[in-house]
Amino acid sequence: MLRSSGVDQVFIDTGAIAKQVKEVFPSGVDKVLELVGTTTLVDSLRCAKQRGIVCMTGMVGNKWSFDDFSPMDVIPTSVCLTTYDGGPEDFMLTPLDEFVEQIAAGTLRIQVGKVFKLDDIVEAHRCMEENKAGGKIVVLT
Repeated sequence: MLRSSGVDQVFIDTGAIAKQVKEVFPSGVDKVLELVGTTTLVDSLRCAKQRGIVCMTGMVGNKWSFDDFSPMDVIPTSVCLTTYDGGPEDFMLTPLDEFVEQIAAGTLRIQVGKVFKLDDIVEAHRCMEENKAGGKIVVLT
């Protein structure tokens, strides 16, 4: 499923993937998209090569800050750490009409994982938190 979506390399996240990444890419990778948050950020930083970029955009690890943060110890030399939170202004700039046209034409593939009714929103959220959807979650009204 991932390879058919254009993924070249897959790592199974055990909570610490830097060692796996370095076995395949000894110098590290150019870019890392950190979706979990502070609980896995240090490991993600270790995946980046020098002059690589780590962008933290997710906060699903149920921890909002570091207990003890020492930037010189945590951020590798010459690795850039940035964040993105995608507020309402960014959402309004999203070309939704173009996405709808691409989906209708079959040129933009969206992996739908599970579909829920609005009455089952609690179950849908639980599915998302447990990473059991196998793709995008759709909620129907």
